[in-house]
Amino acid sequence: MSIVRRSVSIQLMWDDRGYPERAAAAADAGFDLVDLWDWRSSDIDGVAEVCRDRGTGINAFFGNRDHALCDRQERQAALDEISRSLECAERVGARQLSLFCNAIRPGGVVVPAPPLPAELLHATLVDGVRSAAELAHGSGVTLALEHLNPVFLPAYLWSDIADTAVVAREVDAAEVGVAFDAFHQQLAGGRLTEHLLAVLPWLIRFDVAEVPGRHEPGVGEVDFTHLRRVLLREGWDGTVAFEVVPSDGDPATAVRAIEAVWPRQETEAAPVATGQEA
Repeated sequence: MSIVRRSVSIQLMWDDRGYPERAAAAADAGFDLVDLWDWRSSDIDGVAEVCRDRGTGINAFFGNRDHALCDRQERQAALDEISRSLECAERVGARQLSLFCNAIRPGGVVVPAPPLPAELLHATLVDGVRSAAELAHGSGVTLALEHLNPVFLPAYLWSDIADTAVVAREVDAAEVGVAFDAFHQQLAGGRLTEHLLAVLPWLIRFDVAEVPGRHEPGVGEVDFTHLRRVLLREGWDGTVAFEVVPSDGDPATAVRAIEAVWPRQETEAAPVATGQEA
């Protein structure tokens, strides 16, 4: 039997409320954990208090966005930013920090990497993530490397889950893993089952959102029931995070769809057809 923890992004759900009230709504809806974006603007201590009172927790938030790990000249500033985020994560009991290779400005504007050969940029990223792992050592916080799609964010270097997996493999630290975002990977070229199986050794989080629209599962082109069965069959026991925008604007609609695809308690996986793609 494989049981995963279910988290929901309160950045996109119940967004007519304050962040602590969103955390309370997530607990009422049966989620184990909550995710958010920038802890500095999310009333993180209020969220943590609600989570403690309701028996839930904080899964992840951004470790860096202002400074790039792909730019050696920004290395120290990026590590300082990650260090501050780690201090916050330890204070509020968060489990993961999301790391980004490029700096990303408000509105999702990606700052391009320095004009260097790909192999030099990759080496810079490996060194930067390794340094970040040293900061995280002993904290109990895991660093989740984040890939994003090249359709909407073409300047972002980690444009495929394979890009983050090779960095995690080369860093080879218990403090570093990857987040597989099905929304971004589908836009990056699909082949979700193949890519998911390839990154299992480093997979700490599986992010769910439909294509198109980043809506709840079941209203788009991704077969999340199949992907759930793949993970269960493989005995994966990480965190599945639902970073969804309700398709009709009503969070209750998204919660019902999530419960239908990924119930609160999982049992043994049903057989999965070999080679089936979502």
